Order: sequence, then C-alpha cells, then structure tokens
Amino acid sequence: MEIGIQWPLVLFTLIAGAGFGLLATAGFAQLVVKPCKATKQIALIAALALLGIGGLMSVFHLAHPERFMGAIANLFSFSGIALELLGLAFGGVAAILFLLFVFMENKAGERVLAACSIVIGVLASFLQGYAYCEVAAQPGWHIIALALSYLFTSLALGTLAYAAIAVAKAEDEAGLRLVGKVAFGLAALSVVSIVAYAVALGGAGLLEGAATIYAGVAVAFGVVTLAAAAWLAFKTPSLSLAVGAALAGVGGALCVRVLMWAVAAYQLNFIWEAATNRGLYLF
Repeated sequence: MEIGIQWPLVLFTLIAGAGFGLLATAGFAQLVVKPCKATKQIALIAALALLGIGGLMSVFHLAHPERFMGAIANLFSFSGIALELLGLAFGGVAAILFLLFVFMENKAGERVLAACSIVIGVLASFLQGYAYCEVAAQPGWHIIALALSYLFTSLALGTLAYAAIAVAKAEDEAGLRLVGKVAFGLAALSVVSIVAYAVALGGAGLLEGAATIYAGVAVAFGVVTLAAAAWLAFKTPSLSLAVGAALAGVGGALCVRVLMWAVAAYQLNFIWEAATNRGLYLF
C-alpha cells in the first residue's frame, strides 16, 4: 500500500535544506570571499527565515500539531525527528549569533561563527536525508545515495541562492566566480547522487510508473542547474542567471524528495523496524 507524498515533509526538507545550504555558504564566503556587510546580513536573515518556515512545515505533518513539544522532550533519543530538530536548533542559533557579530562588526566572532555555520549547514543537510535513509523497513529509502542527494541538492540550492544575493549587491566578480565554482561542484555532485539513487531504485525494482518520471525530471533539473552554475563560474555572472539557476535547483531538490515518497509503501513491520533503527516516525 502506498504511503503517498507527504507534502509537509517534502517542503520541510526542501525549505530548511535551502536554509542550511545558505547558512553554510555564508560561512564559506566570510572566510574566503570577504563579502560586504549588507550581503552577509541579507544572506543570514534569509537563512533564518528559511529555517523557521521549514520548521513550521514539519509541524503541519503531525496529526496533532499541539503535541510538537513531545518531540522536543525526546531530543536525546536521536531518532530521525530528534536529529532534524537538533539541526534546526543549532542552525538557528548559529545564524543568529553570526548575524549579531556581523552587526557588531566583530571580525573574530564572524570567523568563528562562519566556521561553525559551515559544519552545521553541511551536517544538518546530510542528516535530513539520513533520517529517512536509516529506515530499513523502506527499501527505497535505505540507500545512502538518498542521503547524499539531500545533502548536495540542499547545499547547491543554498549556494545558488547566496550567489543571487551577491550578484544583486554587486559583489566583486572574482568572489562571485568562486562562489559559482563551488555551486558548479555541488551541482555536479547533486546530479551524480540523484542518478545513483535512481539506478539503485531501478536495481531494486522500485523505479516504475510515476517514480520514473520524477527521477527523470530530477536529473533534468540537475543538468540545467549544473549548466547555469557553470556559466556563473566561468562567464560573467548576472542576476537573472543566478535566480534561474536557483529555481532550477529548487526543481531538482523538490523532485528527488517527491521521488522518495513515490517509492514508499506501508509494510506490516514498518513501525517496528523504524523503532529498532531509530528511524523516522511518521504517525
């Protein structure tokens, strides 16, 4: 029996994932590119907004949203939900402190929070996918390429969102090219991970019907994102191109998350295996 696409969770991982990617890129830019104060402020405020909105999406999935505090009370169970909540908490605190140091123009504090933001952004992006990957009861989820797809699509999307902000604020072209090169590398890894996930699903006999379409569209968006990122990296950056690349990144990230739900199904031992493997509780 099919579970169906759980849109609140799709939007949670898409929106919060973009926030983690943007946070990590803001940290990278602070350490390597040295952007202007306005660019850093806009990027960090946007990252905070994405993390907040993404967190709200996850609450809407609960049958009883008012019981959300129960999940917070069990953070140290290190279940899938707990890992995601910890990622949101650490990401939000890092973004707030980073933003505070930017306002204060505390360079030492900015460097420390920039490094923390990179670590948190990368780790939280991976854990969003790993929370599903560790559910052994779902053959279409228990594939490491799924977690890597979440990781690289989130980071690529966040990097391209940062590039759009930097272009709009007329940042130095050399710095923009460097950010574009990072986006290009992440977009390439996104395509590889999405293809690897689709191949693994095909090998397991799970890639059929609508799932085949979602996989194909995800790869197509990934290739378009890669091409746009390449232009940002090696040609003259433009705002329209950066925004278009980010939108293509949204399409690829969205499709791979929908694909994951398209191959999910209820099984009699689903709850038991999820508990045994500290997986994601869906009910």
